Amino acid sequence: MALLESFSIGEFSRSFKFEELESVVEASTPDQVIPVFREIEAAVSRGRHAVGFVAYGAATALNPELSVQESSELPLVWFGVFRNRRPADRTTEPEAGNTQLISQPELEITREEYTSAVAGIRDSIAAGETYQVNFTTRQSFRVSGDHFALYRRMCANQRAPFCAWLDTGSHRILSASPELFFSLKNGLLTMKPMKGTASRKPLNHEDLLQREMLGASSKERAENLMIVDLVRNDLSRIAETGSVEVPSLFEVQTFPTLHQMTSTVTARLRPDTGLVDIFRALFPCGSVTGAPKRRTMEIIREREQSGRGIYCGAIGFVSPGGEAVFSVAIRTAVLESSSGSGSMGIGSGITWDSEPEAEFRECLAKGTFLTRTPAEFKLIESLLHDHNGYLLLERHLLRLEESAEYFGFSFPLDRLRSEFEQLGQTLSGRHKVRVLLTENGDITLEAQEIADSGKFGQQLLVAVAEQRVDSSDPFLYHKTTRRALYDSERRTHPQSGEVIFLNERGEVTEGCFNNIVISRGGELLTPAVGCGLLPGVLREELIEVGAIREAILTLTDISNADRLWLINSVRGWREGIMLKMAQP
Repeated sequence: MALLESFSIGEFSRSFKFEELESVVEASTPDQVIPVFREIEAAVSRGRHAVGFVAYGAATALNPELSVQESSELPLVWFGVFRNRRPADRTTEPEAGNTQLISQPELEITREEYTSAVAGIRDSIAAGETYQVNFTTRQSFRVSGDHFALYRRMCANQRAPFCAWLDTGSHRILSASPELFFSLKNGLLTMKPMKGTASRKPLNHEDLLQREMLGASSKERAENLMIVDLVRNDLSRIAETGSVEVPSLFEVQTFPTLHQMTSTVTARLRPDTGLVDIFRALFPCGSVTGAPKRRTMEIIREREQSGRGIYCGAIGFVSPGGEAVFSVAIRTAVLESSSGSGSMGIGSGITWDSEPEAEFRECLAKGTFLTRTPAEFKLIESLLHDHNGYLLLERHLLRLEESAEYFGFSFPLDRLRSEFEQLGQTLSGRHKVRVLLTENGDITLEAQEIADSGKFGQQLLVAVAEQRVDSSDPFLYHKTTRRALYDSERRTHPQSGEVIFLNERGEVTEGCFNNIVISRGGELLTPAVGCGLLPGVLREELIEVGAIREAILTLTDISNADRLWLINSVRGWREGIMLKMAQP
C-alpha cells in the first residue's frame, strides 16, 4: 500500500491512496536508473499510476557531473505501479490499540565535529568555491510496535502538505515533508524551494514577531534568493523560452515547530519533455544542495559523514494525463521492516554569515517532531458572568483569538459572540462560563454557578509542585485542555487549595488555576511571563493599569513576602498560605 496525504489547505491539499499493485520497478545501480524512469513513463502511458521515491544518490546517474556519497540502505529509485488511485480520508489518529515506542535519536556527529565541518565549509565559501552549502547529518533510533502509528505521529506533529507512507517490503518510508519539489499539470511545472528557518516562540505576539523577522531577514532572504536563482537556471533547461517566472518571493509558512521561508518558481515545459528529462534538469532540488550545485555537491560529499539515502531525494507520484507531484524528501524517516531500526536526516544551509551553534540548534529543532507526543486538545477560556454581564470579555476573546492563531485553530468570532449573548440571557447570579474551542472551530459553552464570593479575605492553602516546568513549552502560555501536569500535582497535594510551580531555573511561575502576586515593601509583584506561565486576563489588566508589575521571583521571595495572593478573573483575589517552603 502507498499513501500520500496532505494536512494543509489550499493548492496541495489532496490525499491519495494507491491500490492494486501491479508491479514494482527499482534501480539498485546507477546504470539502471534511466531505464527505470523509462519503465515508469511506459506504465503511466498505459493508464497506471506510479508512486515511489528517487534517492539523493541517483543524482550521478541522472547527471554524471554531479557527485554523491554512496549509500546502500535503499534502491536508488523505487516505484510501485498501481491500477487505482483514489482519494484518501486523511487522519492523524492511529487505529485503536496500535502503539509504538521510539528510542531517543542519536546523532552520528558530535557538536565539535559539526563545528569543525562548518568551519571547513566557510573556508570553501571564502575561497569562492560555493556560496551556500546545505550541510546534513543523520540520527538513528529504534522503533518497537506499530510503524504506521509512528507515521501518524509524524503527520500530527508536522501537519505537512506532503506526507507519505511507502512500504517496499524490506523498508518503510515515513515522510512528513513541508517542501514541494515540483508539481506538473497541463504542462505547467511549479517549484517551491524552501530556504530560511526560524523556531516558533511560545507566546503569540512573540511568535508573530519571529515570523516577521524571518521574512525580513537579509541573511535568510539572500539564502533563499540564491536557491531561487539556481532553480530558475535548472528550469530553463526544459522550459519554453521566456516562460520561467517567480510569482512570489520570501513567503513564510508556519508549521507546528518552525517557520519556513518559501518562494515559488513556475515554467511551461517544452513539448515532449518526459519525466526523465525533468529529473535530469532539476534533481536534486537546489534547496537541499546549495549553490552552485556541482561544486557544492562535491563539498557535501567531502564533509558529510555518511550517504544521504532517500533523504533530500524526492517522493511522489506520476499519473496519466501528465500529472505529477513530488516532494523534497526532508522530515523523512526510513525504518527496517523487520528490526525497527531507523534513521532520519536533518540539516541546514551554511553561508559565510552562519553561526555554527545556531545552525546546530536549527538541525536539532527540525528533528523534534519525530519524538514529540502529539496531544489532541481544545482551547479554553473561563470567565465570570454576573449582574454586570461578562467580566473582561474583550480581553478573554483576544486571548482566545491569539491562541487560535498560534495553533492554527479556526476562530468563529461572530458566532462566539452570539452564543455568549444567548447564554448570558439565561443566567442570573454569579457564574463561571467555560468556553471550549476545537481545531475546526466548534464551540461549547458551559455555565457553573459560583457559590463563594470570590472577594478579598478568602484564604487558600498552597503547596509547591514536585515537578518543574520547562519555560520553552508553548502550552504553558496558552489555556488548553492539556492539563495532565496540573491534575497530577493536585492529586499529589490533596490538602492544598492551590499548587505553585517552578521552572527549570527555580523561578516561580504560576498555580494550577491562578496567577501569583506577592506584596513586598508596598509593591505588588507577579512572575514575569517569560518564566513560563499563562498570561491571565486579570493579571494583564492589572499590569496595564500599573497596579502590579512583573519580576523574577523565587521561593525565597514568596517566603519573605508580606502577603501572597492568588488571582484569576473568575474568583478574583484570594490570599495564599504556604503549607511548606521546602524545595521540591
